[in-house]
Amino acid sequence: MTATTERPAGGAAPAGARPGAERQRKRPRPAQLLAPLSLAAIVVTFGVLSENFLTGSNLQVVLASSALLALAAVAMTVVVRAGGIDLSVGVAVDLGAYGAAALVAAGYVPWVAVVGGLLCALVVGAVNAVLVTVVGIRPFLATLAVWLIGSSAQQLLTGGGAPIYLSRGETPDGFRVLGNGQVLGLDVPVAAALVGALVVAAALGATVWGRVLTAAGDQPSATRIAGGAAGPTTASAYLLAALVAGLAGVLLASKSSGFVPFSGQLYVLDAIGAVFIGATLSRTGRTSVVGSLVGVLIFTLLSNGMNLVALSAFWQDLARGLVLLAVLVAAAVLARRAR
Repeated sequence: MTATTERPAGGAAPAGARPGAERQRKRPRPAQLLAPLSLAAIVVTFGVLSENFLTGSNLQVVLASSALLALAAVAMTVVVRAGGIDLSVGVAVDLGAYGAAALVAAGYVPWVAVVGGLLCALVVGAVNAVLVTVVGIRPFLATLAVWLIGSSAQQLLTGGGAPIYLSRGETPDGFRVLGNGQVLGLDVPVAAALVGALVVAAALGATVWGRVLTAAGDQPSATRIAGGAAGPTTASAYLLAALVAGLAGVLLASKSSGFVPFSGQLYVLDAIGAVFIGATLSRTGRTSVVGSLVGVLIFTLLSNGMNLVALSAFWQDLARGLVLLAVLVAAAVLARRAR
């Protein structure tokens, strides 16, 4: 005998149908589990291969080494959420580090060096914003051009790429603590990355600006027709990304006691990879700060584990590329099956 559900008068759906459908919508799709499972697999694998991998001291090293990459990934998340890409994030990191280190070397007080570094990075965001939203150049090409120009600018500013070294005697304690101090038991760069991530996540998820930015990234034409400030909002995304990347640069200058040209560009590819790995956590493939931080942990733990097991540097990029490719291919296949 088959049980039937009687529809109430007035044609309303059964009372139990709505919660069931709601639960179905909230249930994660297989593709959304790829990043967490990849993270767990890395932890288990290197936990078995190296007895030092899961120690408290090593995990503290992982957190410290992931802080600047996390800031670069948060910066990239904002731009990708707006429907773009920013290949010049590394230039913003570099110019932030250059501005701060140069001002400290010139004898300025720490807060002036910090503000100066952030302003140098903001120049990158302002140029990107004009090229993308005013001139109308595609983000990939615009930020590629800024990356090339910024790379040459670093060489010109440093007389051919000479580093700026800050001796301990000429570096004020207030600046040195930014990269090497602690607050509430956390390294200052780690704390700065957490605060930056929380602020950006709140701005994206709980403000009108964040909703317009997301709509501009998803449907830019529809946003303009509906009266949304797509252009100014997209421009502000490039400015915010440059500001966050500039903060990473200031912290890098403090941590390394100086400036080495092109250091910030080491974070660009990992930041892009982390953002797109993190996007698999969303049912719609939308980037998020939380997802990007998961991607950062995947790359940082993978690099740390490979170093601990003494894997040759020639194989490390291959392994990182294979992990990124595996997650993205699996996400694409699972998403196609779900459709």
